[in-house]
Amino acid sequence: MMNNLKRLAQHAQQHGETNIAVIGAGYVGTGVVQILYGTPAAVAAVIVARDIAKAINAYVSCGIDKNEIVVSNEVEVLNRAISDGKPAITEKVELLPEISVEVVIEATGAINYGANAITMCLNAGKNVISYNAEADALLGFTFHALADTNDVIYTIADGDQPGVMLRLKQEIESMGFEATTLINCKRHLNVYQNPETGAGFTKRDTTSAKMTTSFGDGTKMQVENAVVANVTGMVPIKRGMTGFKTSQEDAAKDIATVLTGGSHVDFTWGGDFGAGVAAMGRHPDYALHKKAMTLYKMGEGPDYFFFKPYHLVHLELPATLTSLLIDKEPLGRVTQPHVSEVLAIAKKALQPGEELDGIGGFAAYGHIDTVAGSDGFLPMGLLDYATLTGAVDIDQPIPLASVKLDSSIHAVQLWVAQQRQWERNLEYLAA
Repeated sequence: MMNNLKRLAQHAQQHGETNIAVIGAGYVGTGVVQILYGTPAAVAAVIVARDIAKAINAYVSCGIDKNEIVVSNEVEVLNRAISDGKPAITEKVELLPEISVEVVIEATGAINYGANAITMCLNAGKNVISYNAEADALLGFTFHALADTNDVIYTIADGDQPGVMLRLKQEIESMGFEATTLINCKRHLNVYQNPETGAGFTKRDTTSAKMTTSFGDGTKMQVENAVVANVTGMVPIKRGMTGFKTSQEDAAKDIATVLTGGSHVDFTWGGDFGAGVAAMGRHPDYALHKKAMTLYKMGEGPDYFFFKPYHLVHLELPATLTSLLIDKEPLGRVTQPHVSEVLAIAKKALQPGEELDGIGGFAAYGHIDTVAGSDGFLPMGLLDYATLTGAVDIDQPIPLASVKLDSSIHAVQLWVAQQRQWERNLEYLAA
């Protein structure tokens, strides 16, 4: 059996190499460029970045001579560089529809910027791989619908938690198990963490203050689980999920005791899980396999805890490329209206006119909820584009009735159109 790299090498021999544009040159974007340089069939042909110096450094980190890099905001120059096999950089994401690439990888995490880029590229007939869970949790249905309309593929990426959770689900289902819960594993959690109180973590991890805060206050994890929920139809049992303080040894019992029946997304925190993901599974032929599962150290059942101790983000990208280029399949599809939303919950008492500073800021943390529980409240993904018009108490979701959305923002327009299509929140949406 060939692994992904061998399959991609064979694909390159038969079909040539695929030119790829990478949007973003931060931590993830740079990692994506680096892994592409060791992946058959894939060429990091152009980087789109608002910080040119970071994009140059991404190429240089791969051993590219700085003098070989073409930096331009002209389509003709960029396409000539790609044709000549020279690495190219541009600041202008709006040029992508005319740039000679087949696949675009969005790796910024910026919601409106990412939504603009993704929709523009899909409409231009380009395949899109997204590491932007924040945009996907808000607009995944729209992205998949646009991909279908334009006969291209939109997919989230392997390596990021949603992708790893979905792959684990596929793996246990291939053995006949039903995945009853998909689980994100978290170490540290403080919903009130902000860029000031989390400064030590920011320094330690060398990530931005807002990104670090979105990890620490749990918003990022809640967003990731919403992505999985909307692909699978698995829902949180309550707003914010349960959050199990347990260990690998006790997880099956602790989780199965609470999450009985149905199918759910949830998380563990603390314990000995590291940066892993997990799934709870039951087998319809439990009696036949009980002895084997006990012998193989999986416990007595009937609920089994399947644990993967890592997610390696950009290092797992070859699996996504294999699915896209060879199998012509996304990692998961959102074909029905979203079953979940991530709500903006006040980190402190908020007053009218107070700044709503987005994911990883001082104003709010995000909690996943079902559609029924989220109607009438502001999605976390739109926090940056809302003006507060009414007071909100600490730990309360921000009502749509207490904000004014900036209708000039593309992500807002897409979300409003999505809501209208599903006939949700119509009383709160401007005409």
